[in-house]
Amino acid sequence: MSEVHVGVIGYGLAGRLFHAPFIASTPGMQLTHVVTRDAGRAAEVVADHPGTLVVGSLDALLETDADLVVVASPSRFHAEHTWQALAAGRHVVVDKPVAGHADEFESLLEFASARDRKLTVFHNRRWDSDFRTLRHIVESGQLGRVHRFETRMDRWRPSGKGGWRESNDPHDLGGLRYDLGPHLVDQALLLFGPVDAVQARAVSLRAVGSYDDDVVATLRHTSGTATMISASLLTAIPGPRFRAFGLDGAALLEHADGQEDRLRAGDRPEGPGWGVEPGRSAEVVLGEDAARHEVPYLDGQWPHFYAAVRDGLNDDGQMPVTPESALATMRVVDAIGDAARTGQTVTPR
Repeated sequence: MSEVHVGVIGYGLAGRLFHAPFIASTPGMQLTHVVTRDAGRAAEVVADHPGTLVVGSLDALLETDADLVVVASPSRFHAEHTWQALAAGRHVVVDKPVAGHADEFESLLEFASARDRKLTVFHNRRWDSDFRTLRHIVESGQLGRVHRFETRMDRWRPSGKGGWRESNDPHDLGGLRYDLGPHLVDQALLLFGPVDAVQARAVSLRAVGSYDDDVVATLRHTSGTATMISASLLTAIPGPRFRAFGLDGAALLEHADGQEDRLRAGDRPEGPGWGVEPGRSAEVVLGEDAARHEVPYLDGQWPHFYAAVRDGLNDDGQMPVTPESALATMRVVDAIGDAARTGQTVTPR
């Protein structure tokens, strides 16, 4: 395989903003097909990506020469569409959440392995500017052993937007545990390793029928670090994106990565300067005298995900998100749900 032909299922928010622009701008990849039955979205595909063909079903896509299928359909279809694409002999990138439960995802991984196909999960937030900066600070050792980590994604949407993401039908896999939870958990596991205990609260507080719109959880890592997670649609005064407390100092990162905002504003990941965060810095406080330092944000690198997918397919190498790490994230997301439902401390299976 040299040039990777890619078909994307869905052209809603995920397909249109988070996948198609990065596939189209990655050398060695070609966005050949998009699956949508919506006439308006089909017109957007033609306008956004001239030469890309629109097909009306996954079956039609699987009759084409697409090497890689990107599953960006509504969450309730992720597992089903992934299974169909693997059964047809295609490699797969699937958006999160991959499935309703980790065991279902593990079955997909086993199926992919049996068919000698690559399956990876779109954890693009690993390449956020804020997270890359925090990871650099933590891994440099300047904070000493980090004993507490706070990570949050807070929004203010008291009236709701509707749609399947805020559905109270459990089959839709809506709510924040499935939407923002995988990002927060995946980043915590990358920084501090496996989790052996979870406590959580996940509730629906608004009049709209969201499955959960306010989630807090505490993860106890086997390394000794405690991670505090917050995901909320009812936070009119949002807290900082990250705080990390070590034995030798602490780090505060107020601002979230700006790549999504740029995409929504119509920018595309082409040319130099993508992902740069001018003027944004992490505040680091070190030592007995609490000396303060500013650490400029590293640039956001969402384009690296699909470049790594291309290389993994062409070189028969490792995909950017390994099956083991994606499955570990799913097991912690499951544990958050179990802990919130039972009120007990839960060990991820």
